Amino acid sequence: MIRVNLLEEKRGKKGKRPLSLLTLVTGLGIVTILLMAAISFYLRSQVAEMKKTSEANKVLLADLAKKAEAVKAYEKLNKEITQRSKIIESLRRNQAVPVRLLDIVGTRLPAGVWVSGFVFRDNGVALEGFAFTNNDIVSYVDNLKATPDLTEVYLEESRQADVGGVLIYKYRLNFKIKA
Repeated sequence: MIRVNLLEEKRGKKGKRPLSLLTLVTGLGIVTILLMAAISFYLRSQVAEMKKTSEANKVLLADLAKKAEAVKAYEKLNKEITQRSKIIESLRRNQAVPVRLLDIVGTRLPAGVWVSGFVFRDNGVALEGFAFTNNDIVSYVDNLKATPDLTEVYLEESRQADVGGVLIYKYRLNFKIKA
């Protein structure tokens, strides 16, 4: 009778046992657990590093916000100074204008005409006064028109008025000053 040992055939020629399913599953489980632990450790370290970066960025952002406010305040101050400097320059350029106007109005004034009111606004002048005759008023307007520093000289009104029992002419005229 022949005996066949099936167990020896399973072992193979070298005598090694094949891995059982339980050993294989256990090994894969351990490897998976170790891999998950490594990934978890890596992710936790990344989260901790990102939290540190976030805190540093918050501090930097607060510092930059303070600097931005300082820049805005500086720009506002700079704008105010620029506006004030423009006003000062404008006043400096125009400070001689009233004196020049009074000189022109006074030197062009013919005999028998006098000025009672003088208003200067935005390069425009409104002038009021009295004269003995209408021809004197026309002569005054012509004198002002002949002045190269004045433009748009026109007589707005000329009417006869009784002042203290004397009949005289009251006039209003306007003109502009060349810049």
